[in-house]
Amino acid sequence: MHAIITCNTFRGTMGLDIILYDDKGAKAGFIEIPSSLHEAIFMGGPHWSSYPYLRKIKDYYKTNIRFHQPDLHHFVGDLKQIRLFIDYRHHAALDCLIDALSQSQAIHVAGD
Repeated sequence: MHAIITCNTFRGTMGLDIILYDDKGAKAGFIEIPSSLHEAIFMGGPHWSSYPYLRKIKDYYKTNIRFHQPDLHHFVGDLKQIRLFIDYRHHAALDCLIDALSQSQAIHVAGD
């Protein structure tokens, strides 16, 4: 059974879907980057462009990427760093995302 990880955040339109994988490569769960969080990261200022792993998920409609270790670790690091620059109202959603990703061995991020 796959876990669907939900965070207590406002959900508007569809966000980026993330499939989480365990250390055996099996699907372990699902989480979403809400569109409001995506906008906070990429529309809130130019800071995101300094983070190479965040740049890979900027294009909401073309995103289709897999991260395995150690790239996933670097992606989580970029998310932790960008937290300093986004509105505090998005911190809970970002923290939930970081927690879920930190427990995974690989992920697949897909947009619309």
